[in-house]
Amino acid sequence: MSRLNETDLELIQTGQTVDLKTVENSYYGGEFTTNSNDCVETFIYDTNNNLLETGIADVGDYSYDSETGIKLNTGTILRKMGYDRGKYVVKFNFLRKVAGSSETVLVDSDRRIHNGGYHIMGNGKIMTGSTHNENSRELFLKEYKYFVHEISPSRTEVRLAPQSIEDKHYKTNFLDAQVTTKKIIIEPGSYITLTKDAQGDSLKVDSKTMKLNGTSKQLSKQMIGGFISINNAFIKEFLPPPSATDATQVEGATEELESSVIQAQFFISDDSQASYNKGDRFLTKAFEIFKDIPDTGLPADLSIIEYPISLPTSLGNLQDGLNKLAAKDLLGIQKLKYSKVSYPIYKWEGGDNPNTITLKSNSSKPNVATKYTWELTGWDWDSNPSGWSEIKAYSDSYTNGDVRFENPTADGSSSPLRVEENSTEGSKVTISLHSKHINVGVKLTIAPKDGQPSTIHIPACIRVA
Repeated sequence: MSRLNETDLELIQTGQTVDLKTVENSYYGGEFTTNSNDCVETFIYDTNNNLLETGIADVGDYSYDSETGIKLNTGTILRKMGYDRGKYVVKFNFLRKVAGSSETVLVDSDRRIHNGGYHIMGNGKIMTGSTHNENSRELFLKEYKYFVHEISPSRTEVRLAPQSIEDKHYKTNFLDAQVTTKKIIIEPGSYITLTKDAQGDSLKVDSKTMKLNGTSKQLSKQMIGGFISINNAFIKEFLPPPSATDATQVEGATEELESSVIQAQFFISDDSQASYNKGDRFLTKAFEIFKDIPDTGLPADLSIIEYPISLPTSLGNLQDGLNKLAAKDLLGIQKLKYSKVSYPIYKWEGGDNPNTITLKSNSSKPNVATKYTWELTGWDWDSNPSGWSEIKAYSDSYTNGDVRFENPTADGSSSPLRVEENSTEGSKVTISLHSKHINVGVKLTIAPKDGQPSTIHIPACIRVA
């Protein structure tokens, strides 16, 4: 039997059957009675086909066998529903709850489910509390289900609509009913282990059994035929780069290199609080270009220069112009922008969301106490008036600034774009970028005890677009 009218029933019926045992149909949830959402709906009629009562049969009153089908203890079901004798017509629906249920719930005026006591007034109103008082509030009876709003002529789509119920589980089920693919992510701190199935020879490990640990998520039969993605599945540990005694730093090294040759170097070690777009966080090519160039010098390959901050056309060709500006002490490498170098670029997300990044020294030097000096240089494009101006320090009192040392903090009264620290454990600084269209250069000087200082200045190496 069906509670749908003949028109809707004709539209939705296809006459096809589904084999719930096959892998491709596993997302249905397995064979009948193997799923906790399975139920048998019971309808009791008198001999004149008048509906007397409906109910849900207890799980223990029916069983399923793939060969013989469903076996129902009809007499037990009737007796439990209060029908001990007489003649009745009994009809059954075999259902799997996908969203909602046949239950009814009480909701308050805010449409939230009420799970406490209630009482019924003489006028039929349902109120909160076991007895009536001035604090009693009216409750409303709702079916914990969704109703069919419309069926498409193609019989491939059904439009459902929810009741006015404010409940997270109710809404989640409603949303899940419309998706064909569901992604489940286990909680942070949880982990997956693969265990050996076969016992005996330890060299013949065949790990096909997966276990979830420290999570409330459970694997279900609906997941059969799906995909499991395990990040970093084959990474056992991270090893630091090998130590060396020459001046050659390991490309992509994340720690300082113990060496007799002193060479300053740095990279971006953390930009999880920034909107990274693209570019080389290790500044590999930039380091190779600028490691031997002083602040007043220029790279050998001038073609990588995009433009000086302001190069008048009257200065002639690029080489002559650069020489003239340098002679007037108006030009150093920090006042140029360079192309053909994969600098890291970050997206501007507004003044309330500055890009915050951490720079870390991966210099080569002796293992002795060292003084680290970090400096920020660069340029900011202003629209009114239009042109480039040197970056300024951002502070709580000067919010029109561009950059700030967050940790360690700079001495704002003397040099707000410079920090110094002495360390035997390396050095890193965290900076925040508060402007759009800025090109920030980083200058690091290391001065090991009893050793010659080394400076690396990479201009315009961090950009916010």
